[in-house]
Amino acid sequence: MEKLKSVLIIGAGANDVQHGDELDSAIYQVSRVFKQMKIKTILADDNPFSVSLENVDHGCIVPLKVESLVDIINKFHPDAILPTLGNRRAFELTQELLEKGIIRKENIQLLGVPEATIRQINSAVLLERTLRQMEAPVKKIVTVNNYQDALDEATKLGYPVIIRSVLPKSSSTRKIVHDRSELADAVKVCLSQSRAEQVVVQQSLAGYKEIEVVVQRDSSGTMMMLSMIEDMDPIGIHAGDSIAFNPVQTLRDRQIQDIRDTAFAITRKLRIVGTNHIQFALDTNSDRFYVIKSSPYFDRITAFVSQSTGYPIAQVTAQLYAGKHLRDIDLGENYVHHAALIEPTMDHIAARVPIWGFNDLPKASRLLGTEKRSVGTVFGIGRSTIEALFKAIESRYHEPADFHLAAQKQLTDDQLIAKIVHPEAGRLFVLIEAMQRGYSVNELAEMTKIDPFYFEQINKMRLLIREIADHPNKEPVLQKAKSYGLSNQLIARLWNTTPEQVYQMSIDHQLLTKYKEIEPSAGEFDQHTNSFYSAYEEENEISRTSQPSALVIGTGGLRLGLSNSGDYFVAMMLKELHNEGFNNVVVNSNPSSVTFDPELAEKRYVEPATIENILQILRIEQPQYLFIPTSYDKLLKSLQNYDLDVKIVIIPDELPTTAASSDRQRYSFNYVYDGNYAYPLGTMTDLFSPIALNYQSTALRYPADLPSSTYQNLNDQASIAVLKMEQPGLYQVIFEENDGEFNLMKVQPLSLPEVSFLSKALHISLPGIFTQLFTGKFDKMLEPKPVSGIVNYRATFPFKALRVKGGIPARNRVIGAQMQFLGE
Repeated sequence: MEKLKSVLIIGAGANDVQHGDELDSAIYQVSRVFKQMKIKTILADDNPFSVSLENVDHGCIVPLKVESLVDIINKFHPDAILPTLGNRRAFELTQELLEKGIIRKENIQLLGVPEATIRQINSAVLLERTLRQMEAPVKKIVTVNNYQDALDEATKLGYPVIIRSVLPKSSSTRKIVHDRSELADAVKVCLSQSRAEQVVVQQSLAGYKEIEVVVQRDSSGTMMMLSMIEDMDPIGIHAGDSIAFNPVQTLRDRQIQDIRDTAFAITRKLRIVGTNHIQFALDTNSDRFYVIKSSPYFDRITAFVSQSTGYPIAQVTAQLYAGKHLRDIDLGENYVHHAALIEPTMDHIAARVPIWGFNDLPKASRLLGTEKRSVGTVFGIGRSTIEALFKAIESRYHEPADFHLAAQKQLTDDQLIAKIVHPEAGRLFVLIEAMQRGYSVNELAEMTKIDPFYFEQINKMRLLIREIADHPNKEPVLQKAKSYGLSNQLIARLWNTTPEQVYQMSIDHQLLTKYKEIEPSAGEFDQHTNSFYSAYEEENEISRTSQPSALVIGTGGLRLGLSNSGDYFVAMMLKELHNEGFNNVVVNSNPSSVTFDPELAEKRYVEPATIENILQILRIEQPQYLFIPTSYDKLLKSLQNYDLDVKIVIIPDELPTTAASSDRQRYSFNYVYDGNYAYPLGTMTDLFSPIALNYQSTALRYPADLPSSTYQNLNDQASIAVLKMEQPGLYQVIFEENDGEFNLMKVQPLSLPEVSFLSKALHISLPGIFTQLFTGKFDKMLEPKPVSGIVNYRATFPFKALRVKGGIPARNRVIGAQMQFLGE
């Protein structure tokens, strides 16, 4: 390969149910390494929440269409295109460029995958044909374009079968069909969603164990397995909705080796350079396994593997894309020589659990199936399966203090059986209750197709919870509970006391947390990733970070409302803190978060943001600043009970309460307020929806179109209103127009989605300015670059993906967004 000088990276666009902040994180890391290698990066994306758009050499905010890519190619003349950081959409766009002859005409290289592989990944039938030729075990699959052919093929395959769209227009139905009566509707829906007007009919492997493998290959053919993940739930429930464990918990060595060999053979056959995520279905009765899917691009599993093993996948893969071989990659002084070539080994267990959006979308079906329903993910790390699981669950946003136990006790026996047979989101707590009512391991394994091993773990969780409840305020029980990762909140609930009292009891009995480093050799080599998890053991591997330092709590797993604008805000804060000379310490449990990048934080704690964890980390780190999201209200309230020698700064991640839609147009006057002066950031207005026939605050135009005299009058009113605020910050003043009259409705903090949008529209870092306001570094407002023309922002919603009929747009239901620069 000739030396690369520039690379066009195709982004993933607005977050949706299928992908989240893991892609922005991967782009950020890969582009950082490219910069170090003197390779210019050009990113095409329209996601206003992207951190990467502000980290590459040329961030092009354009619609993700082939016409936009052609314009970028004509302008920048990149040496190569990288499609593996933009999910399936990037592969489809790359194929369109190939079919138009653009790539050949401009002599552009494809990084990561050859042309033939792109076509196979975009066509399940082509991929299945290739896998059959190499005698890989695959399920039967056929493409059809009408109901009659689908019926014929389903009859041949035998029910149940899976029906899904070929080249779906957006979110695609993926449905298990059990009989002829269900087939017609599934085919009709999937055909309507297919750009190719075709559907796939494939053999269902429901009930088999799902295994996910991440392998890595360089251009010389050297391969390694980075990880093998086991999903607790069987095939039939989307892998993204299952609890997943790294490493595998129930497989035998022979099974591991056979699956590993097949994953290597597929990656070799497809000539993939970089990572490949292959999913398998394993029939534990016969030891037969089948290849379900091959994804040679970064996704949520790649992110989970990297953070749970400590192996820097993106950093290595970027160098593989640039033509380096694994044996030649030097990961720096923190890693042993040839670390990139050594397969990761773990001396801990990581559990990944899904985050749901049902609180904000109560009409969405909670039933689990082949279509993904979760909107984000978090993970926990421990020495045991249940410790990792307890921590992961505790890391979810606003998790109930009682571990959902009270709600399950309200279920009748019939309701409980229905939830066991027809699994719903949060089924783990239903299974705990089932065991509490006397269901045996074998009964539950037969009913759910979940491996008996997991019911043994669930039973341990159940018995531990009961033991704690039966022995209040007993030190040996407390020690056992903490060693298994239970939070003080849950222990306090079981003991009918307060978390503060449980914490004090831990201090009194010297039950102090120790920390272990997450590194990819299980302690065999002296390596330092500076990522840590807690353990109640003798040895402590942590030391205080160099001063001055700032402790920053991330906004956690992607959730509806914020999408990854929270990740954007925190990442840009971290960049500013670095610029001011602070050493950053991050607490986060979102494996996809860009804040885990070592350029942004010197140290990372993979821990739930509970009061006991934050107090212990404060004791170790002794930072000058502690940044906490305002939505972590319980943590903020608990911290008031302690005399802390740290300045607390609130990250404004709560969403405004202003209605999302109105019959009247609203105007938002935006400001930076330093406590003395209000610096204007311009004015936004809500766009009119021709469908809903009202104005939507989830669709915005910048700048607003107002007569100069009206603007000046409103700006004067707005400035006076902002000057009355008690705290510095980023504010907006809302006016509503009624028959030519403008009424000042309220002053509120600028929401993080709008902070992200305005930062890109004005080409300034508003999170950086926000940070300066509280660290005393704010001198005067930077002059925003004048906006040429109009910039539009449109939020996107998960209504189609989650099958919510008549979903009403609202701020707390946003899953992603798009922005576009328009002409005058």
